[in-house]
Amino acid sequence: MTSSDTIHLTGGIDVGNGYVKGMILNTDTETRDRIDLPSAIVATPRQSPKVPIDDSEAVQVMEDAEQDFYNRLDASLSSPLVSDSDRRIFGRAALSVRGSVFDEFEVHDGHASKADQQLSKILVLGVFAAKALRDYVRQNGALPDHELRVEVRAGLALPISEFVTRRYGYASEFVGSQGTAVHLVTIKNFNTPVSVRLEFVDVQVEAEGASAQFAITEKGEPLAKALLTDLRSRELNFLPDITGADLVAAQNTIGIDVGEGTVNFPVFTAGRFNAEAASTLDMGYGSILENALDRQDEADLRFTSRKQLADFLQTIPTALQRGRHQRAQRLVEPDVKHLVEQIRRAFDETLSQSGESTEVVYVYGGGSGPIKDELYPELIKTAGDVPVLYLDARYSRHLNREGLFLAAKAAQEAADQAASGDKTSRASRKRTTAAS
Repeated sequence: MTSSDTIHLTGGIDVGNGYVKGMILNTDTETRDRIDLPSAIVATPRQSPKVPIDDSEAVQVMEDAEQDFYNRLDASLSSPLVSDSDRRIFGRAALSVRGSVFDEFEVHDGHASKADQQLSKILVLGVFAAKALRDYVRQNGALPDHELRVEVRAGLALPISEFVTRRYGYASEFVGSQGTAVHLVTIKNFNTPVSVRLEFVDVQVEAEGASAQFAITEKGEPLAKALLTDLRSRELNFLPDITGADLVAAQNTIGIDVGEGTVNFPVFTAGRFNAEAASTLDMGYGSILENALDRQDEADLRFTSRKQLADFLQTIPTALQRGRHQRAQRLVEPDVKHLVEQIRRAFDETLSQSGESTEVVYVYGGGSGPIKDELYPELIKTAGDVPVLYLDARYSRHLNREGLFLAAKAAQEAADQAASGDKTSRASRKRTTAAS
C-alpha cells in the first residue's frame, strides 16, 4: 500500500447510551470487525497518560482479541465535530484511568439530544480510525510511515423522537455541507503517532429500534427460526404453532428497544416504518442506575459510575459479595418498578396507535435483560392476544448494529451500481459516436 492509496470502510455503528456496538467492513480487503465497547471516554492532558507501546508490537496488539484494540484506543481528534484536540482514551481502558475527565452520556430527565452530545461523534470517528489502522497493520505487518486516508460509508442511529427532526442534519455534520468535511484522528497508542484522515462519502441515519427490525426481516427465516428455538429452550410450549416463516411474513410489528437512556417503540405498518405511530420514552435502564447512585449511601455502597453498578448487578456474586449484592438489588428495585410502569403505559399507547393489525411484538436491547422478570408479564398482559417475543439481550443488543450495517451496505451497493451504470452509459455513447 502506498501513501496515495485510500482505505474504503462501510460500517454500522450503534452508539448507545451504555455501549457502542458496531460492524465495519473494509471493502478493499473484505475484512469485517465486530465492535463492542462502553460508550465512555476520558479526556487527558496532552502529555502521555501512560507508556506508549513499542512500534514492533503493533501486529501483536492488532491481532490480540483479549486486548481488543478498540477498547484501548488512545487518540486526539481534529474535526469540526469536536471542540478541542485533547487526548482521549476509549472503551474499557477509560474505566480505569485516574486523574482524568470521565465522559459518558447523560441519561437524567431532560438530557441533551444524542445528536448534540459531542461524545457520540467522538466515538464514531474513533472506531472508524481504529479499524483503518488495524487493517493496515494486519495487511502490511507494521505501522504506516504516512497518513492513512479513509473514505467512510456509515449507518448511524438516533432515538425515534430525534430521528424524525434531526436525521438529515446529523448526517450532514459528518459529511459536511459540500461533502468536504475532513476529520483527522491521531492515534497515539504506539511510540510513533499515526494520523488517520476520515472523509464520509455517505451517512444513512435510521431510527433506533427500527434498524433492529430491519435486521430481523433482512436475515429472514434462518434468524427467525433461531429466535424461536432460543425462546422455546427457555419457555416450553412458546407459540408452538408459529414458524420462522410466519415471523418473516409479519408486516405489522411493534418493537420495544430498551436502552440505557431511552426506550424506543418502532412501529412497522404494511412492512414500512410508521413514524407517526412510533415513539420514544425518554428514560431507560441507565436512569435507574443513576438514581440508585444518588442514594447509595443509604445502602452503604460506593460505586463510582452507573457502569460499575450495572456490571456488579449482572454478575453472580461470590459468598463474600452476597450481602452487598442484595443491598444493591434492593437499592434499584423501586426504580425498576417505576420504569416498568412507564414502559407499560407507553406500550399501551403505541399499541392503540398502531391499531388491531399488529401481528407480533419484539422486545430487545441491552437494558431489556435486567428488567425482564418485572417487564415481561406486564407486556403480555397489555398485549392481550398479540404474541410478545422477549429476545435474549445477549444477542438482541446487537440487532441495531446489524440493521445499521445493512443500511450502509445497501447505500454502498446502490452507489456502486449507479457508478457502473454511468460507466456503461459513457462507453455506449462513445461507441455510438465512433460508429456515426
